[in-house]
Amino acid sequence: MAETHVLSALRHKRGEIAGRIVAAERQITELRASLVHLDATLKLFAGDGINPEAIPARLPRTKMALPVPSGRGDITKAVLNVLRQTEIGLSTAEVAEQVATGIGVTFDTPVRQQMFTEQIRNALYRQRDREMAVNIKDGLRVLWRLVDTTPYAV
Repeated sequence: MAETHVLSALRHKRGEIAGRIVAAERQITELRASLVHLDATLKLFAGDGINPEAIPARLPRTKMALPVPSGRGDITKAVLNVLRQTEIGLSTAEVAEQVATGIGVTFDTPVRQQMFTEQIRNALYRQRDREMAVNIKDGLRVLWRLVDTTPYAV
């Protein structure tokens, strides 16, 4: 016969999991009801010209890679600070490494490090779209630097 404390712990764990399943099933029921109401509202406004079933599902975003919460724009500020400190272009991975060091972040898994690098890449592309940074292709690598804003002598 198994130890009573082991049986007690297993029963407790099973109860927790069963409770989470019940809560998830309730949430699914509520979400389905919301979807039915939303479909009816869409048909009120669009008539028969819309098929709600044809609208693709949008999955929720994944959690961010940072282990600690950061304020809005903190990553962008850190990226720009790194780019200000370099004369030559840096690769996305180099920028990510310097930003992580600068804000004191360490990663427990390579997946979280990759997610962080993707966040940095997104911030770099946003800065490129705002004409604050440029990317230069150097063979297989893409190097990033700030746009030269020094005034020209006339």
